Amino acid sequence: MQERAIERGEWISPEEEAAQRPQSHTLRETYDRFLSQRPRPLALSTSTAYEQDWRLRIVPHWGEDRDVKTITHDQVWEWRQGPLGQERRRDRSTLALFHELLGKALHWGWIEKNPATGVSIPRRTKAMGERHVFDLDDVRRYLQAADPQHVAMLAAVALGGLRSGEVRGLRRMDIDLDGKRILVRQAVEFGKEGEEYRVGIKEPKTSSGVRALPMSGTLVKILGEYLRLHPGEPGDLVFTVSGGKPMGPAEADRRHNRALANMGLRTPEAERRRLWRRGSPVPKEDHITLHDLRASYAAWLFSEGYTIAEVMLLLGWSDSRMALEVYSRVFPRRVESVGPKQDAALEGLSVTVEYTDQNEQNLSPPQPPSRRVDRGKHTRGKEWINEENHRETCESSRTTSLGVAPRGSGLHQRPPENHHEEVQ
Repeated sequence: MQERAIERGEWISPEEEAAQRPQSHTLRETYDRFLSQRPRPLALSTSTAYEQDWRLRIVPHWGEDRDVKTITHDQVWEWRQGPLGQERRRDRSTLALFHELLGKALHWGWIEKNPATGVSIPRRTKAMGERHVFDLDDVRRYLQAADPQHVAMLAAVALGGLRSGEVRGLRRMDIDLDGKRILVRQAVEFGKEGEEYRVGIKEPKTSSGVRALPMSGTLVKILGEYLRLHPGEPGDLVFTVSGGKPMGPAEADRRHNRALANMGLRTPEAERRRLWRRGSPVPKEDHITLHDLRASYAAWLFSEGYTIAEVMLLLGWSDSRMALEVYSRVFPRRVESVGPKQDAALEGLSVTVEYTDQNEQNLSPPQPPSRRVDRGKHTRGKEWINEENHRETCESSRTTSLGVAPRGSGLHQRPPENHHEEVQ
């Protein structure tokens, strides 16, 4: 058999046969190569999110050894409608990671098309009235309710619009009290490295994240007093936990929740733990997060007339969509002030309002619509006529084209053969 195949020129070596055989590539192979070919190292928080999406949501459904060629569009859609759609968090990010993995497999030539294309999960956005927003009066009560040892950090978020990681990453040399500005050049991140979670320092992902923020006189006084009570070196972090270690996100949220509890907007943590230990239902409150303070700062900037470009510069955005979709919030008191502002602007206006009987009005009949009529291929100009003239024109066109003059028209001659009247 081999000799005959050689004589016919059809014989191939085992190596060539193996090369021509379709190779299978698993999801694990795709995921490992995807991580190894990143253009820049992933942030600790991003790598932790990828690891959780992969381990908790992708692998349990698809399996590590699943051949990427066997994944179909319908299967991805069923996953999105079923198990993934039931996730309360990380559903969109998991689908985005899965789509990117299959997109890389398509780029490497492992599959012919991306089966996840066209499968998406809409962003869940709250109605405008349900979005939490603090105006300056609320910020005043919030800072007054905060614990004295925590008020400086919370004021930097509420009055400076910093992210939680950015305020926890501030160093003493980043606060210019004389120049009344805050330099944002790094942030504290929290994530999993190996088998342990740790807190680290990272640089902003985009160049727009590095920025200088102006400070109000109120914030200068608060931060200045805090720095005086907590002396240290220029490179030391301003807000830390015991031992000068970087603060994690849970501690920052705890300080924020304590201020909300003092305002009466949240059940105190001690009470919530007591109810949980007793087996009693814990109140499910419409929680106001620490990030809502940053969103309130953005809403205040918009209400004061700052442009999108100026707000993007102050908050470190690189995409204007964030300003229009995610941070587009309103102040209820500002909306309610529309009426009083109109009253102040129209003060002294006097008008006369009379009764009108609709049944006694002499309404003129509506005029027929006008049409544009083309007066034949030999006539360049076009004229406007009403519906009645249009019908007369049509009658005249039909009769004259047959050589019969309308009765009483006074026409006794047949028109030329090339004469034609067309109505459009």
